[in-house]
Amino acid sequence: MTRTRLLELAAWLTVAFQLPAFPAGSLERPASAREVMSLDGQWDILFDPTNQGRDAGWNRDDIFEAQPTRRTITVPSCWELVEKDYEGVAFYRRKFRVPASWAGRVVRLHFDAVNFRAEVWLNGTAVGCHDGGFTPFEFRVDDLLRPGQQNTLIVRVVGPILLQNKRVDGLGPMETPQWRGAITGGIWQSVRLIATGDVYVKDVFIEPRINNNTAIFHIDLDNGSEKARKAMLQIAIRPANDPAKVVSSITKQVELPPGISHFDYTLSIPNAKYWSPDYPYLYRADVRVIYNGVESDHWNTRFGMREFTIRDGRFYLNGRPIYLKAAFFEGLYPTRLAYPDSRRMVVREIALAKAAGFNMIRPWRKPPVPMWLDIADEMGVMTVGSFAIECMGYPVETAHLPKWVENEIRETILRDRNRACVVQWELFNELKRPVLKRLLRPMALLARRLDPTRLIVDESGGWARGARAYLPYQREPIRFNDIHFYPGQHINDEVYKKLVFAGRKSAKEMRQLGLRGPLPSRNVVPGRMTYFSELGYGSLPDLVDCNERFAKYGNPIAPPTIYHQRLAEQHRRVLKESGFSALYPDLRKFCLDQQRIHGRANQRMIEAVRCNPQVAGYCIHALVAGDWILGAGLLDLWRNPKSYAYEGTKAANRPRIVVVRVRPRNVYAKRGTTIEITGVNELEAIRGQLKVMVMDDTGAIVWEKKLAVQLGSGITPLLKEKLKTERLRGPYVVRAELSREDGVLVASNEFRFDVFGPEQLAVPKGCIAVLDPTHDLKPFLRRIGVPYVEYGKAIGPKLPVFVARTVAHTPAQRRLFKDLAEFIRKGGTAVYLQAGGPQVPWGRGGEASPLLPVHAWLKRARGYWTCIPHLVKEHPIFKGLPTGGMMGPIYENVCADSTLVGIQGEIIVCSIGFDWFPNYDRSKRHYYGPGDAWWGADLAIVPFGRGRCILSRLRLVENLGRDPVADKILLNLIAWTHQLTQR
Repeated sequence: MTRTRLLELAAWLTVAFQLPAFPAGSLERPASAREVMSLDGQWDILFDPTNQGRDAGWNRDDIFEAQPTRRTITVPSCWELVEKDYEGVAFYRRKFRVPASWAGRVVRLHFDAVNFRAEVWLNGTAVGCHDGGFTPFEFRVDDLLRPGQQNTLIVRVVGPILLQNKRVDGLGPMETPQWRGAITGGIWQSVRLIATGDVYVKDVFIEPRINNNTAIFHIDLDNGSEKARKAMLQIAIRPANDPAKVVSSITKQVELPPGISHFDYTLSIPNAKYWSPDYPYLYRADVRVIYNGVESDHWNTRFGMREFTIRDGRFYLNGRPIYLKAAFFEGLYPTRLAYPDSRRMVVREIALAKAAGFNMIRPWRKPPVPMWLDIADEMGVMTVGSFAIECMGYPVETAHLPKWVENEIRETILRDRNRACVVQWELFNELKRPVLKRLLRPMALLARRLDPTRLIVDESGGWARGARAYLPYQREPIRFNDIHFYPGQHINDEVYKKLVFAGRKSAKEMRQLGLRGPLPSRNVVPGRMTYFSELGYGSLPDLVDCNERFAKYGNPIAPPTIYHQRLAEQHRRVLKESGFSALYPDLRKFCLDQQRIHGRANQRMIEAVRCNPQVAGYCIHALVAGDWILGAGLLDLWRNPKSYAYEGTKAANRPRIVVVRVRPRNVYAKRGTTIEITGVNELEAIRGQLKVMVMDDTGAIVWEKKLAVQLGSGITPLLKEKLKTERLRGPYVVRAELSREDGVLVASNEFRFDVFGPEQLAVPKGCIAVLDPTHDLKPFLRRIGVPYVEYGKAIGPKLPVFVARTVAHTPAQRRLFKDLAEFIRKGGTAVYLQAGGPQVPWGRGGEASPLLPVHAWLKRARGYWTCIPHLVKEHPIFKGLPTGGMMGPIYENVCADSTLVGIQGEIIVCSIGFDWFPNYDRSKRHYYGPGDAWWGADLAIVPFGRGRCILSRLRLVENLGRDPVADKILLNLIAWTHQLTQR
């Protein structure tokens, strides 16, 4: 090195680190103190399905070479991409050369992640072993390397056992902590060699303090030699986008005995810029170690100055309140499964998330790969630190599980605790089992010890005992309400109230208000800060478009290719079997109509949650479709927005919205309805004008109101007014427009409603017979003037029989149902208004009521995070109501919660869905994607003997007199069956 170059380097060090200049000629600096060699690329692989390789010596290069079944595989990748559904053992081999200049240097072999157990040999010598499929590990190997010569690395991997009933090296089915998107067996993340001098940076944890604009560096240095060293430690902080500039630096002389030494230093950052989603400002930290005038190691990373916490029942970022709008994220990709297909795809998914108004992403049960977090840091999206430790009842309990859980938490936090984007750790999710419940406290304290700076949530969903949050630097938790709630596709007034009252009223109080069905109330305590960490609905992606992409770019043996094709074929089949293919000859339209329902449901539930003053945020399930939550995504697996599902969610996420409620939505003309307008504002307060219009289906304005308003921060009631509807008939839309004082429109929204006049609900001629064991139907019939008689054996076939509910509390009632079956067999007509019996749990469902004349299986048809559309044909039963497609909001109260499977006859209303788990085998949800498509009858005309029965799962009886749509369908049924029986 020339004297001129040495002087230049000395001057550079003086400026960069504020050091006194070294005398010319005293600094010897290699081209790079830390050199990294990637071992990614083509490796040899030997699959070992019978687990013979260890005993056969496959870890020896010559024996490996002699195996005729060896092939190549790309690292990083999952082995199921080259060997379909493979589980068990595989041996990997990589030959490589390192520079001769590496002689005498410390060299570490680093794996970003290998799933699940890795045993490593280098040049024939055992190096070490690691358990855990999603975290990094490394070994020092310089004593085994042959610099300048060929080296041979062999890795034996025991992958997770998910699908097969076998044990390998003591690992059995579903026993290892595992993400559910794929098997992810093998070396699925990057591998590298890292060469340094004897003294190297073992670990650095940067603790940002925005209260005084400092960064505390917690540094572990490893002296790999046998002698103590005196070294110069240099720390510099630079803007990541301007690496030539130094904003803070420090130089210290340190004593380094052999082994690891720990140091803490505080650096001030003048005029520090804070990282946030709106301004993702990053700093770069450089740490150098120099001894004897030689730079031994140079370590660097990016970090952000930011603080995320909870105060006064709200989330705070950098001292300012922030309303969380998160998106649930499984991290599955179309061709590489667990690993992103490309950097471009990651940029696209995060960009689309931000464009839709999300400020946080919640990776679920798998820490994202480093490249994904790099991009999240750069683009500015807050991220939940997640761990691959449990998944809704799995892994199977073994004595190894607590240690594996602890290992995943420790290694994930150590990997990611310098990330600006990672603002909190989420330890567990929906805990049920004691083995994991008892880990809540110790794992939270472990996380706190490893990272004092971040918020820690012990359990998403709060199933075990209610969620707890550990604020930064705190070891005693606070309690809050963490809710998982999937209300279904129709956000009617009842569901809306559940969302508005969550965290404000107890379950008992909600029931006293008349709210039925599931409540967002698991371990919820009124008055606590409330967060919906799972909320949403679902819809199929455009299966036609997706499958065209899989045909062109996909891997034919990978599960996403297979189950997208399977779902398309099965949905075409069930449309044909159910008799609804005439409504949807085009599968693409079937998918897009679902997406419109999805978007409408998401928009409405977000609006309700944002009108709840107790709620501090929500996480929409989910950002991307795939695996058994395929329906939930706002983007398909190729990262394309799902039309209105994406746009509707985006509309509700805007920082300033107006929410429109019309109560009731379906209006009796003589009763009228109430219009409520609420403003929700996360920006500065504004004054302006609110314009509210009611328009008919031609666009003509039938009612209008303008008023001056002031929209403050938070939730502001803007209007509540009774709307007279005596002269209105049919469909209408309420449109609300909020403009600033200068006339600029800042928010708008619409809500549709329908008005029914007395003439539309006129009582038809003719008498009916009634079997009403619960006395639910007869009071309504008397009130509106429908003539009826009690059902008995004397009833003839000219009189249709209406059954209110399929229940029998006494032997006499059971005999009546038996007699009714015989009545139908001989030529009678019976309408079962609530056919099938009580509600069944999701999953397998259950047998329909034996009181029915025909056998059927009852299945839930609510959707949750998938879409189960309810299709309705044109028929006299639905005269005066929309038909010829999917049931829209006009049916929000009467739409079926469950459906009858196995019914033969004329299907008038049909549910179509697909199972969440393949054949309801929950253990296989990790890999095979969703289960099979199916269809069921919500309303069907079924021949029985010489007669017929009309079986309905519509929620008519409980809504009679409350919703004109229920009345209308019942009256249509009476008119149609009367005509039918008089022929």
